[in-house]
Amino acid sequence: MTDTVHLGHLALTWDQAFLAYPSTPGWAHHDVAELPDGRLVAGHPDGRSLRVHRPDGSLLHEVDLGAVETHGLTVDPATAQVWVADNGHKYTPDQPDYDEIRIPGRLLKVTADGERVGELVQPDTAAYERATWAPTAMLALDDGGLWVSEGYGLSLLHRYDADGTYRETVDGSDSGTPFDTPHAIVTRTVAQGALAGTEMLVADRANHRIVVLDTAGRTLRTFGAEHLTSPSGIAVLPDGTLLVTDLFGALVALTSEGDLVGRLGVPTPEAEQRDAWPNERRDGLTVRPPLEPMRLNSPHGIHVTSTGGVLVTEWVIGGRVVRLTPA
Repeated sequence: MTDTVHLGHLALTWDQAFLAYPSTPGWAHHDVAELPDGRLVAGHPDGRSLRVHRPDGSLLHEVDLGAVETHGLTVDPATAQVWVADNGHKYTPDQPDYDEIRIPGRLLKVTADGERVGELVQPDTAAYERATWAPTAMLALDDGGLWVSEGYGLSLLHRYDADGTYRETVDGSDSGTPFDTPHAIVTRTVAQGALAGTEMLVADRANHRIVVLDTAGRTLRTFGAEHLTSPSGIAVLPDGTLLVTDLFGALVALTSEGDLVGRLGVPTPEAEQRDAWPNERRDGLTVRPPLEPMRLNSPHGIHVTSTGGVLVTEWVIGGRVVRLTPA
């Protein structure tokens, strides 16, 4: 189904189920990304598998990575290979309700055919003497540097060299407030003025804000706290507009400086969420809810394609990927 929605000045065509998944009880907690040739990669709701799609959304093939969760997907610009942030946690179908898996997370590097070609290991630091990491996203810089956001573990960012050598950890405390669930991390290019260069943007979810850092991990500024309730994913449009998925039910557009452009949907406060949200309770069971057209349920990951399409993944049983394209 397609229709038009508005996000501030943006008129967007809504495609209800762009990457159609087979009917499955898998509770999707996934991401989507684009390869240099336009093919799309997305996590399967089962968490184990990677699905590779043609640019039109039709499925090419599916590969079993043996992951627990394909939570974050990032394409390495130098190799066109895919970094998979497997946070090590998954809600799994069981009776009468869902069970869960919780093991140490991993960061895998794979080809689009599923061949494993690399892995980053947990930093060997005192912080992890009694903890294991749970990475949620990865950023590969053009110079080969790597940053990992560990949003579901100790709320840290880790920097690595291109060869996987660990370099440092930052906790965001130089902003005045340490990170709390740094869920996603992306880059943007600032082209003018004294701030020209590459910046990193972190969706600092539990702090309800976006944190801007330089590529050395130093905080430059923060914004968004007055507009965001649970920022989970960030994408940058060609004109610099930021699109932020708010997990509680909205897609928020901000200017490059963080001013509100518009909002698609209204986040539901935690105290008002239905039983078993983001799913629903039916006859005592946790099941997939009806997903309404032109209304986001639990937007999680986001990616802007080379053709201008905005892909939004949803955290929900069975998964959903909505495509928004300029009308």
